[in-house]
Amino acid sequence: MKKVMILTSGGDASGMNAYIKAFAKLCKKNDIELVASMYGYQGLIENSIKPLSYEGMGEIQNLGGTIIKTSRSNEFLTEEGFNKALQNVQAQNIDCLVVVGGNGSFRGAKDLYDAGVNVLAIPATIDNDLAYTDKTLGYDTACQNAINVIVKIKQTMESCDRGTVVEVMGRHCSDIAVRSAILCDADILITENETFEHILKKVNDAIDAKKKNPLIVVQENILNVSELSRYLQEKTGKEFRATVIGYLQRGGEPTANDKLLAIKLAVKTMEFVIKNVYGKAIGVTNDEVCAVDLDEGVAPKSSSNKLLNIYKNF
Repeated sequence: MKKVMILTSGGDASGMNAYIKAFAKLCKKNDIELVASMYGYQGLIENSIKPLSYEGMGEIQNLGGTIIKTSRSNEFLTEEGFNKALQNVQAQNIDCLVVVGGNGSFRGAKDLYDAGVNVLAIPATIDNDLAYTDKTLGYDTACQNAINVIVKIKQTMESCDRGTVVEVMGRHCSDIAVRSAILCDADILITENETFEHILKKVNDAIDAKKKNPLIVVQENILNVSELSRYLQEKTGKEFRATVIGYLQRGGEPTANDKLLAIKLAVKTMEFVIKNVYGKAIGVTNDEVCAVDLDEGVAPKSSSNKLLNIYKNF
């Protein structure tokens, strides 16, 4: 009987639980023992390994977060911590370690693979910031959550003729911001450093075009939206409000798209486990499941040019 270990690492993303359940179902179907490292790489260091049973999972595919917990392990980044994790993983006599996470998690997966561990990596990050795949688990849900909030804010701003500045998550990738701006019909999108004066000119252009409640969507890590809101109110004489959506985007039931993506990724993972194919990052390109070497899988991206072109032409 084969034995597979799974861990979730880094920021949680809706769809992680859906993937865990789908993969657990496939393990049961193929008579494979499944165990989990609790709290990601930290669990490897502390040897916190627990069996996973498909029968006990209930309806976890409808839950955000991850039942096997996650963390960002600074200790794993040290030589001592990594070596301890490597020794513990080797002692488990696993056939494959499945790492579910984002760019940082993938780098850890590659280090373990280079050290002799059979590894497969699954993209799960709301930021959608992995270059090799069009979609990551949690991205679609995070976008929907952001859009739901922005729509509500926009409705109340319309009632009061106020402008609003909304910051969405995404780290250094603009995909959530761009998609939200397109679908919420934002007047201004900020995805790179701009002076307040330049943004003010765009706002004044919107006001001159009879826009009574300008909506500005801002990617995180760009500027202080509260300061921008105060500046715009002072310069235009129009009331502005700032909102940082934050962790509201991360949780909640995954969208149908994320649940289906989780199943597709789980099926491909099991195919590789059965065929003894390792050292791969599994993803999706043009709606088809794909796989690349981990060397390529760790490459980050900052934004989708396709989305940006849609926004510019809309």
